[in-house]
Amino acid sequence: MSEEKFEKLVALLQQDKALDALISIVERLDVVKELVDVLFEFKRSGVLDDLLNAAASLRFFTEGLLTRDFVEKLAKLQEVALVAGTNLATDSSKVDCLTYAIANADNIKPMGLWGLLSALQDPEVRRGLGYLVAVLKKLGSCRHLAEGTGR
Repeated sequence: MSEEKFEKLVALLQQDKALDALISIVERLDVVKELVDVLFEFKRSGVLDDLLNAAASLRFFTEGLLTRDFVEKLAKLQEVALVAGTNLATDSSKVDCLTYAIANADNIKPMGLWGLLSALQDPEVRRGLGYLVAVLKKLGSCRHLAEGTGR
């Protein structure tokens, strides 16, 4: 070690903040050793690399997704779902279904009245429409109670 680096190390160790940190580490050496052992085992088995890759993938996926606008829309969607009696927080299958539907709706085309009538022949469209109507009915019921109107 060069003399310059040694002097820098001594200067850092003389700071109260550094001394407090070192005392804290030394007081918990058994925990530190256990953590190092676990990390070493994770590294040896490949789990650590898998976790790091998963974290990088999640960051890549959410990087452009978690905008303020998206989070606000998601919050509104959850409010609507809760009003309809569908708690997205406790039923992940509904979140999965919604995510799948949104992800696969890329090939949208403008549709007029005849296209809509034609689409209604598809049983999946009818099921989705039925679900949407049920959500809208519950939402309307809730809004009418919240507004205090008699209708």
